[in-house]
Amino acid sequence: MKKLTLALAGLMALGVAGSAGADQYEDAIKYRRAAFSMVKWNFGPMGAMVKGEMPFDKAAFARHADNLAALAKMPLDGFIDGSDLGDTKSKPEVWEQRNEFESKMREFVDAADQLALVAKGGDQGEIKSKFSQTAKTCKSCHDDFKTK
Repeated sequence: MKKLTLALAGLMALGVAGSAGADQYEDAIKYRRAAFSMVKWNFGPMGAMVKGEMPFDKAAFARHADNLAALAKMPLDGFIDGSDLGDTKSKPEVWEQRNEFESKMREFVDAADQLALVAKGGDQGEIKSKFSQTAKTCKSCHDDFKTK
């Protein structure tokens, strides 16, 4: 939990520095990339456990699910107006269909929160179902709003 707190503090510091700096748009892109990178870092082991590629570890899964729930809330802050230009994989639709984009991001946050709750119980069937749902919400946003 201390590592997550430090990582979150670092991301928030980057966000604060970015809003004060002259290159706030590039900083916003870096911020959301960092947040998505940590999301991916936590998704990986959970996916491997769900697929049977590594042994299921209830405590580790629950920790990754808690991390994911906290991290899922962060990327949206990095999609500030003007950060559609530069080195980004975001499609123009992020800004053109802003309400739909934000709705999909909220669906991901809700799914990640549900996964964290189910993970605490340790029922692998429920966990697999919620993990799949969470992954689908993540992928649906990628399909519509991220270039390949």
